[in-house]
Order: sequence, then C-alpha cells, then structure tokens
Amino acid sequence: MGHYYVHFPNIFLIKTMGKQYNSFKEIDERLIVLKLQRQIEIESLKLNINQVKANLRPLQLAGNLKGSIQQILLVYAIRKLKAIFNRR
Repeated sequence: MGHYYVHFPNIFLIKTMGKQYNSFKEIDERLIVLKLQRQIEIESLKLNINQVKANLRPLQLAGNLKGSIQQILLVYAIRKLKAIFNRR
C-alpha cells in the first residue's frame, strides 16, 4: 500500500493508493480540492448543528406546542358546534 515513484528521462509517474499522478503539481492541486471539500463538509455540519439547536430552543418548542394545542382545540370546538347544531 506504499507509494512509489518512477522517473525515466522525460517521464515522471507517481502512483499512490490507486491514483496515478504525472507531477507533484497534480498532487498539490488534488490536495487543494480535498482540503476545500473537507472545509465545505465541516461548514455543512456546523449549519446542520445550528439548525438542530434552533429547533430545540424552548421558544421554538413552545411555538410548536402552541400550534398543536390550537389545532386540537379547533377540532374540539368544531365537534362541539356540530353536536349543538345536530340537536336542533
């Protein structure tokens, strides 16, 4: 699983973990891309964590609970009104 380097006149080959590079410049460019991808993944993870935190804040939870209670009360009121009007 090691790296090996082959150098012939006018031919330069670097092979590492199944990936073949023709120059150190290609390796450097690939490392830059990998570093940027890693930074994007870290920022995405931070964003997801912040969204979870925001959704778990007491006010947010209370707002969600308030909406659920309102919906339950509305259904209850409609059923009561139907019962009242059906008696008449």
